[in-house]
Amino acid sequence: MLRKCFICNSPKHLRYNCPEVKKESQPERPSNSEVQTYFVLPQKGLHLKDITLGDKTISALIDTGSSVSRIREDVSTKIVDQQKFTKKCNILSGIGKSYALTKGTFKHDLVVDEDRYSLTWYVVPTKHLNFEGIIGTDILEKASLKLTEEGVVFHKHEVQKVVL
Repeated sequence: MLRKCFICNSPKHLRYNCPEVKKESQPERPSNSEVQTYFVLPQKGLHLKDITLGDKTISALIDTGSSVSRIREDVSTKIVDQQKFTKKCNILSGIGKSYALTKGTFKHDLVVDEDRYSLTWYVVPTKHLNFEGIIGTDILEKASLKLTEEGVVFHKHEVQKVVL
């Protein structure tokens, strides 16, 4: 299989050597001033929810801008054996063309608001995720979400049997 750059599709290099990425991603630094970078996470206004995976309860961010659910690697290894991860790695992209290479995926049940759901969890390196887990819009296949001032409420879709 021919390997090529994810950015420009050139077979001559991979993404980490792509000249197009370097042009876009290298910020201009002031020549004679000290620069400090801070990452501030505002806690107010975030939709966090306690969920249970196996016998472990974690705090997960509800992210309606993410199509998949993610879990930090250090958290995932306390829930499921790494041998159960799929070996297929995925590249997840985010804001500002940032990306993270997953360590694999696994299917696991979670309990939230007393209902059980099964999701595929994408395992992300610990340094790439500030939350223990992130629930993406993949949950919407199984539940609807209601955002209130008190928080997020999950409503499991009713499975209706059709009698013929």
